[in-house]
Amino acid sequence: MRWGPFAEMYPELHVSAYKKTRIERDDGSVDWVVLRPQFQRMLRDLLNGVIDGVIFYDLDRLVRQPRDLEDLANVVGETKRPAIGCTSELNLVREADCNMARIMCVMLLKQSQDTARRVARDTLGAAEGGIPIGRIGYGWVRKGPDVGRLIEDEAKIVRRIFREYLDGENPTAIARELNLDKVPSPAGGTWDNPTIKVMITNPRYAAMVAYRGSHRIEKSQQHNGPSKLLTDDKGNPMMGQWDEIVPPQDWFKAQILMKERREDSGVDTTNYGGRERGKYLLSGIVRCSKCKAPMEGHMDNKRNYASYRCPARGRSGACGATSRKMEPLDSLIEVIMQEFIERELSQLPTDDDQERQEIASRKKELEQQEQQQIHEKERIEGKWQSGKLSELGWTEDDYDAHIGRISKNLREIAESSAALGSTAELESAETVAGQWANGDIPERRSLLKRYMEGIQLLPPGRGARVLDPKTVIPLWRHRRVTADSAAQISEALREGSDVPQS
Repeated sequence: MRWGPFAEMYPELHVSAYKKTRIERDDGSVDWVVLRPQFQRMLRDLLNGVIDGVIFYDLDRLVRQPRDLEDLANVVGETKRPAIGCTSELNLVREADCNMARIMCVMLLKQSQDTARRVARDTLGAAEGGIPIGRIGYGWVRKGPDVGRLIEDEAKIVRRIFREYLDGENPTAIARELNLDKVPSPAGGTWDNPTIKVMITNPRYAAMVAYRGSHRIEKSQQHNGPSKLLTDDKGNPMMGQWDEIVPPQDWFKAQILMKERREDSGVDTTNYGGRERGKYLLSGIVRCSKCKAPMEGHMDNKRNYASYRCPARGRSGACGATSRKMEPLDSLIEVIMQEFIERELSQLPTDDDQERQEIASRKKELEQQEQQQIHEKERIEGKWQSGKLSELGWTEDDYDAHIGRISKNLREIAESSAALGSTAELESAETVAGQWANGDIPERRSLLKRYMEGIQLLPPGRGARVLDPKTVIPLWRHRRVTADSAAQISEALREGSDVPQS
């Protein structure tokens, strides 16, 4: 038998059907899913009748996660269109075959987990032995038998970057000076702020091992150098088999300085679920008018104003083409949120249920415990980084035991809080109004995410020089305020004064 012509092919080159990616939803919830764009496109086409069936070579080429198999089984069951394997007689339109596929998928998942575990163990073993994992980076020979040997011209640039940073220069100024001196960047182009920050927080420049693999107890952070370190059982940094470019003492001084500078600029550097909270109100909430991607806050130091920008083209499907000034947009959302609390939220009945009141009280207790543990952990880590553990009367073993205990407490607190569920609807309009009026940026952003799915920007009119409130559409979760009424509310700001727009 020969196959007829295929209507569509769904190749997924260099895409893992096993590895999960963490995604954060607009409501603040987090999920771990396998991102397979072609697989999802195939499901849509099968559901919509673009194709009348699916042919796959073998089940392990189709799915490795039971969740993906269930998604396919649901579509096949709904449409009664077959999904047939070439190397087996499986046809998922038959219930017995579908159940067999479920059993096989679990075994395939176990095979992938076993392989991943072996690879992770080998990677950790190599890191503990000081062997470079991946490309060792700028400043050393990257390939061949001399890998890890210094390239002195590049090493001088690295030392210059650390020296200028410790002398008070910021990463943007350092990048500008390197570009003026026509020094090529690691990629061969121009230097920029992110490149400098990545270099400053890289422990490898102090001949210490960086490890971000699955055996980490806590997730490393992009701008937190110590979180990338691999330490031994006593908490001491593990040293690599490559030449040192800057002394470890200078590297640790740079990490403390970076944290202080970020906090001085308004960034909350506290780690929440592996991520840091930003300093701009609508970062990740307001969406691009063209590609619908979440926009990011950006400060233009030359022009001395901040704006929300669509991420660079190619990042998660972003177009990089939309930018709005931050101040008028934040002011508009301030008016919309206050109006929502006064007109809409105040009309909701207050839930006096005793059980929910107890849940809300317990959640507040857990939040206080979490903050206490975080502050204690930061205090202990600060002593360790500055070499002052003796002030606490501790050895390195004591430090390791205390950090492990605090990490365990934080995990237990997070699990207890998640088990309690949501009490967002419990608070009265007066309570929410007080939280909004007195809250800092992270607290206000949390309130916005509680009641909004996001904020959609519409394209501005041609030649528009002021922010048109009708182009800012809050997407309310419970549809208590429609897009039209939101535009009417925000029009009040425009009637009071014209607000500049980029």
